[in-house]
Amino acid sequence: MRFFRKRSTAVVLTVIAVVASTLLSVDVKFGDRVRQVTDSFYTQSADMEESGVYRSIGSHLNNLCSYADGLVTIADNYGLDTEDVDWDSDSLKYAQSYSDEDISYVYYCYSELCSSVDKLVDQLRRTELNERDSSGVEQYVSSISGARTAVETAAVAYNDSVRAFRREYDRFPTDLLADLAGVNMPEYFS
Repeated sequence: MRFFRKRSTAVVLTVIAVVASTLLSVDVKFGDRVRQVTDSFYTQSADMEESGVYRSIGSHLNNLCSYADGLVTIADNYGLDTEDVDWDSDSLKYAQSYSDEDISYVYYCYSELCSSVDKLVDQLRRTELNERDSSGVEQYVSSISGARTAVETAAVAYNDSVRAFRREYDRFPTDLLADLAGVNMPEYFS
């Protein structure tokens, strides 16, 4: 018990307690603020509604995957290679489900899906399709174009909220304390 009566022990224990409580506070409060910004990727925030964005990026990405899957269904009827679109669509779905904080990876999957969809649409347009499938392809292409435009619009609103957050909090000592507490700054969708 003499160990706890020493002045140096009391100072060390006090410093440890202060540092631990500070890091815990940063983790809880700052981490919650980071989650609010990141969650606006998946759910609409008030800022997004004010800027004319009526749905979250996540909902538009889900729509894009559905439209791509529809194109795959038509392309399969004609024996076209749909493996890339299938893979990229599944990757985007899984990225949204399991990459909550890795928004840049979700963007990577989105851009890969857009690229493979463009290639599949080119193949479909060069293939002689029956009238029903040709009409379906054009409807999917129109829907995909709308979804991509909506994603880009929602991305601007989301990236603006990330930029505003970083402008406010990405400076000393907040950034140092956040690093020590293990809280990562929100990522841009790019």
